[in-house]
Amino acid sequence: MTIRILTIISLVLIVFFQTDYLFAEEIEIEIKGEIVNATQGVGAGEMISVALHVSSLDHPRETQHTFTDSSSRFQFKSVLYSPDNLYGLSTVYKGTVYVGDIVIESGVAKFTSLPVYDTSTDDDVIFLSKGSFSITGIDSLNRKISILELATVSNDSKLTYVQGAGPMDLIRFGIPEGATNFSFDTLIPAAEYIQVDKGFALIASLPPGDHEIMYSYDIPYTDSQFEMLKTWRYGVKSASILFPQGMIDINTDFETMSQDIIGEKIYTILESKNLERGAKTSILLTDLPTPAFRDLISNEFRQIQYEYTGPVGLLLVLVGIGSVGIYSTVRLRNRRASWLAGSSEAQVIFDQITELDNLHSENKWNNHLYRDRRGYLLKRLEAISDKTEVE
Repeated sequence: MTIRILTIISLVLIVFFQTDYLFAEEIEIEIKGEIVNATQGVGAGEMISVALHVSSLDHPRETQHTFTDSSSRFQFKSVLYSPDNLYGLSTVYKGTVYVGDIVIESGVAKFTSLPVYDTSTDDDVIFLSKGSFSITGIDSLNRKISILELATVSNDSKLTYVQGAGPMDLIRFGIPEGATNFSFDTLIPAAEYIQVDKGFALIASLPPGDHEIMYSYDIPYTDSQFEMLKTWRYGVKSASILFPQGMIDINTDFETMSQDIIGEKIYTILESKNLERGAKTSILLTDLPTPAFRDLISNEFRQIQYEYTGPVGLLLVLVGIGSVGIYSTVRLRNRRASWLAGSSEAQVIFDQITELDNLHSENKWNNHLYRDRRGYLLKRLEAISDKTEVE
């Protein structure tokens, strides 16, 4: 009996190691699929170029090309397969790029149906299903507010929206006047943006479905209050404003207010539903921090060119001697701290990354969306670090 059990265990181990060895070595597979015009519910036609993309951490991305046949089908033969690689498809149909994933299980690629669509230049087919406005940090010394906006641009038709010929036919988003350090990212294939009056325009085609965009910027302020007017050009079904508790306060006409813990920080969340196209929201930021006089002098001194530090330093000494009496009185007063309690922008982004990781671990985010959004937050964090080093 013991010998029989040992024999069975040995056979199982042999099969296991052989299987593991086969998948450790690259094998050849076939990838098949079809291009379907989902607007009309028929095949898209023959001689449509299809690209196969193979990506890995150890090698540059490889691309193969083929064409659809008379049945709108395509096939890639003898494709080297490794479980460490990522495989995807792309095609261009009527000027729009479409992409799709390839599902491979146990070394066998499933048949892939890649949908494409007819096009429309009517922007009535697009709207914002979600829009959020978040305060991520405040630099009281330089009087700048850091803002991150996220928008889900949706198309619930059976047509792909493409931009028209006129300059006003672009997908436009507004940002406040005087904004700096603008950064933009999106999950939309082949998308770009250009600067336009009072904001930026998205250069992209929008197939049916939801499309995420993210952009951030800094805006200057001069006193303890700052008001901005946000226009919802395409309307929005669910709008929200988020800010960490204790950093500032915000007054607006949104209907509901709640609080939530994100990355061990308490956030206040203001929400409104079903805002119409062209609706405007007044956002009043209050209790903005202002720097102390000592911090302003210190900041200006750090920015003085090296050759002027001697004369300016002597001047400051003379001014200091003449101001001893005033300083003795002022130092007994309570001053507001130059930095209010609350997270810096970097800490807020760390909190967002932590929350994103938690949602991903609970399977509430798909892998591609998780990787792209986490990558964007890491790039923003790197940009903040670089800016801090320069300053």
